[in-house]
Amino acid sequence: MSQYDSIGASYNVLEQLAYRAVEKYNVYTTIKPLLRPGVHVLDLACGTGFYSSHLLAWGAEDVLGVDISSAMLESAVSRLSSEISAGKAQFVLGDGVIPQSFAPDNSRGFFGMVFGAWFLNYASSKDQLVAMFTNISLNLTVDGVFVGVVPYPTNDIQERAKNSEQISLRQYFPRNEYVEELSSGDGWSLRKSVYEEAARLGGLRGKLEWRDETLGTENSEQQFGLTADEWSIRVQNPHLGILVAWKSWFNTGKRTNR
Repeated sequence: MSQYDSIGASYNVLEQLAYRAVEKYNVYTTIKPLLRPGVHVLDLACGTGFYSSHLLAWGAEDVLGVDISSAMLESAVSRLSSEISAGKAQFVLGDGVIPQSFAPDNSRGFFGMVFGAWFLNYASSKDQLVAMFTNISLNLTVDGVFVGVVPYPTNDIQERAKNSEQISLRQYFPRNEYVEELSSGDGWSLRKSVYEEAARLGGLRGKLEWRDETLGTENSEQQFGLTADEWSIRVQNPHLGILVAWKSWFNTGKRTNR
């Protein structure tokens, strides 16, 4: 049973917090230019369907959400019931770590975009991360793109873990807990270079870039519901990064409609 089965719909409470507004803004500014009419989107670790609903609102033709938690999927189905009835959304129980086709006809290369918010960071080793990217590559069209939200990417995990213990950082949510290093020896969490190497080994051979978390100007405090202190701390200590990686260099930036 997934650890999230016991949380279920209560997970929706987190979506009302200020940090989530910051995250959604960064995801939107990254994804919106990449979505084209007719693009099928695969949402891995979709949870309660928070981003599945937004992906449709932002222009996706349809969305298939996958999650390992049946309780999360029940909430997603409830949230997007009208979209499901209209044939715009579908949710299936599945493990995104296991390479498999999620296309309606079980074919490869069906989705023009694969999205994963806080999905890749569940890998406990480079090998497991490669399996995730293999699954992503298997489901992407030849000119498809992956967009993933991960903890702030860095190669100096030790310094990141040390900084997380600052009193100022522990006063606000979300807080990062670096309890112990991974048994694989890949760091306290996976290094930036490990993400990049695993993406290549998993079959994403096109352009790869990182988008830094942005909060705009200090006037953005009210937009995100942040206090002045929260805004200042967040600017100095970004919480997330967004990986954008194309499957190939072929027609990078254009989407295949199917």
